[in-house]
Amino acid sequence: MASEEEKGKVEINIFKRFAAAAGLNCDSVEKQSPMDGKPDLKCIIDGKVVFFELTEACSEDVAKAIANVRNGNDPAFLRAKDYTSETYRRKISKQYAVKEPIELLIYNVGRTLLSDDVLIENIRAISENNKGPFRKVWYFGEHVCEL
Repeated sequence: MASEEEKGKVEINIFKRFAAAAGLNCDSVEKQSPMDGKPDLKCIIDGKVVFFELTEACSEDVAKAIANVRNGNDPAFLRAKDYTSETYRRKISKQYAVKEPIELLIYNVGRTLLSDDVLIENIRAISENNKGPFRKVWYFGEHVCEL
């Protein structure tokens, strides 16, 4: 498992790519400590503080299979299940120790079996009724989509 410092570098890199693709005017971004009850990143966008919680659209089974796959018939790969909607439900039930707006960024780096269109449709169906503590929910895969 990656250290918090390594995870932070990855998240900042992904966020910067997302912000550029989404056309957000981001002046700064910094990693926050999960121990403080804050979302992953604190950003200054258009001169205002906005926090972002990040989560990967990833099947745990696919991630393990990709790491361990010997061939396409690997049983772990064949049993893979996508957990993105379940992860979303866990994220919207969280409470954060900040007063500023929080947005959720779900990003896809190819470790899921489902296409972006299917993931977006599944998450949109949930987020239309419940965004939890998030002002906005974003999906960043091949394209950027606000859900």
